[in-house]
Amino acid sequence: MRPRLPQTSLVTVNFHPNAWLPSHPVYCLLNDTTHVLRPQTAARFHSRPKQGLWVRISANRFADKATVRRWAGRRVRAAVEDALNARGLRFNGTAVEGTGRKNLRGTLELFVNKESVAAKYSDIRAELGKVVDALTAPQSTR
Repeated sequence: MRPRLPQTSLVTVNFHPNAWLPSHPVYCLLNDTTHVLRPQTAARFHSRPKQGLWVRISANRFADKATVRRWAGRRVRAAVEDALNARGLRFNGTAVEGTGRKNLRGTLELFVNKESVAAKYSDIRAELGKVVDALTAPQSTR
């Protein structure tokens, strides 16, 4: 069952609990049968263990300079890592020994919005903390 994730103005969040999805460039290479890098990309993707949490961060939704997009993406990645570490989880979703947490699994997609550029890092960390709380909350079964 998919957890209900809070909406945030700083990032758009998608979570796929039982799927490990490739990034967009890898997806394009996997579907292009004539591309020269397809065999090695497919081998690398298929050999990657399908376990834990895959975090995909994309900052391509706004048309600022590339350095701004990369900086915004790094801030979101760091905020996710801080939020996971604060809750006894590593960046790949595995629980730290002795915390009693369950491992996370699936793909977490974060699309950085333009508002996150002007936001303080503490605001980004608080918003993504709510997202991680929703991911780690016990799910009710219907």
